[in-house]
Amino acid sequence: MNRTCVGCRQRSQRADLLRIVSNSEVLAFDHQKNMPGRGAWIHPSSDCLNLAIQRNAFGRALKLNKQLDSSGLVITKEQAETMLAKNE
Repeated sequence: MNRTCVGCRQRSQRADLLRIVSNSEVLAFDHQKNMPGRGAWIHPSSDCLNLAIQRNAFGRALKLNKQLDSSGLVITKEQAETMLAKNE
């Protein structure tokens, strides 16, 4: 099943993307990809994350009008590889 990255707008397989949800106005990674509610999908790269934050793509994807706290969303290459490995 394909999803669109909110950062670069490229379509990829669900297994290749990370899911991000809003938890009380704070963005958090959904490692198991099963938390309730709307989710935004993003490639595990800091470039895609920075693009999404600059464009306020999370607010639109999650259909929220409030300013979201994205300070906890920092992806290093090692973290991204670990997150993807856990999902396989």
